[in-house]
Amino acid sequence: MARPRKKSPPLTVSRPTLLRRGSDAQFRQLIHDLIAYGHRLDACRDAFAAIIGVSGVQYEILMLASRAEGLSVGEVAERLHRSGAFITIEANKLVQRGIIDKAADPSDGRRVLLKSNAKAQQLVERLAPHQRRINDVLFECLDSKRFAQLRALASDLVACGDRAIAMLELLMHEAEAA
Repeated sequence: MARPRKKSPPLTVSRPTLLRRGSDAQFRQLIHDLIAYGHRLDACRDAFAAIIGVSGVQYEILMLASRAEGLSVGEVAERLHRSGAFITIEANKLVQRGIIDKAADPSDGRRVLLKSNAKAQQLVERLAPHQRRINDVLFECLDSKRFAQLRALASDLVACGDRAIAMLELLMHEAEAA
């Protein structure tokens, strides 16, 4: 007896450029691959953070602060795509531990700048050999051209992601109201 043919699941995308022969299978695989790679990046971030005794987001704040003369909480939040309140809480933990400093912005006394200090630099120096080894492997499949392309694509995808999240929040609000 022949098995009944399974009905195809509904498409999860409608843009023709994302479909192949009317199927979203390649798109779905891309999503799964991006999520899997994101998990690996998170695991590396968390391991780097553990090596120096901070949380994952604190590591991200430290890495940004160590490469600037001073960044406002808002600038850090924007770069990390997190809320200012969340960054303030996590930065305060780093300040309490003496890992970064807070200082008034000389150009705008209302703003607070997060600044690297000697302890931060010591932690960054201690971590750098590990980062080099791991990051070289994480991105070993990229030549300079593909690296530049990936950087541009990632930036574009983050912007698209921000718009998608805004749309999703609106859809959720509409669903709650219904």
